[in-house]
Amino acid sequence: MKTARKPTETSQRIDPPAMSVNIDPLVEVVRRHVKLTPRATRLIKGELAQLFQNPSISGSTWSSTSARSEPATDPVLTTQEAADLVGVSRPYIVARIEAGDIPLHQQVGNQRRVLQSAVLAWHRKEQNRRRKALGQLGAQLDSEIFAG
Repeated sequence: MKTARKPTETSQRIDPPAMSVNIDPLVEVVRRHVKLTPRATRLIKGELAQLFQNPSISGSTWSSTSARSEPATDPVLTTQEAADLVGVSRPYIVARIEAGDIPLHQQVGNQRRVLQSAVLAWHRKEQNRRRKALGQLGAQLDSEIFAG
């Protein structure tokens, strides 16, 4: 059984590269359709932050600022390290490698290795795809509810 958890200010996992997204417009779309209590608003903001897999929320925008400088070399990661980096399961990373979404760097026996830059590039692309889909969903909801 899944339980709601309270959003937090910090996280223990490794953060992806810095980016900032204003989630208030998304909350406003929901607010146009449903009356929200302050607690519900906080929960929705936490869920949106989790959807975009960026754990730190500050005020009306959220951002990750821990990865400012790139190392001189591109680290080679195991599938578990890659999964931990972007906050997904190891089998999901393996499926993305098998599908060709994340390029395989090296395979020794049945162990796969990927480059950190490839994982982060895939993760950014996924975040952009999710953002675009969420924006389209909001627009469709607006047109469906307010049409006629």
